Amino acid sequence: MLKQLSALSTSFGVIAVVLIQTTSAGAARWECGERSNLPIEGKNYCAAGDFRQSEINLEKVLTVLLHRHKVAYDDVTALSKAQIAFRTYRDNQCEAENKRIQDMPFHPMIVAQCKTRLTNLRIDELKRMK
Repeated sequence: MLKQLSALSTSFGVIAVVLIQTTSAGAARWECGERSNLPIEGKNYCAAGDFRQSEINLEKVLTVLLHRHKVAYDDVTALSKAQIAFRTYRDNQCEAENKRIQDMPFHPMIVAQCKTRLTNLRIDELKRMK
């Protein structure tokens, strides 16, 4: 169980590192409210920020649910395995969906939007489990 929770934390850390690497050095200047006038770097940055926020929201819901499963069933194995499988599915699905545009400058934005969408769907699934 601790190994699985550690894997969840590790994957969250890896995601954070990848997102930081995909944002530009001057990214702090991007305002993400109105995105239509942003250059592609700004749009990529804002999409990565949306994904970061969805991951934070997912972690909050998952933490509560893991605690509830621990208290109610004294076991979080199935939920932990499901979450690891979800992340693998989400990441591979979004890469597969957008393989045709992988060399385009907006690829990071589209992949981040896909991951945000699937993460938000996962949050809804987990909330129904409460």
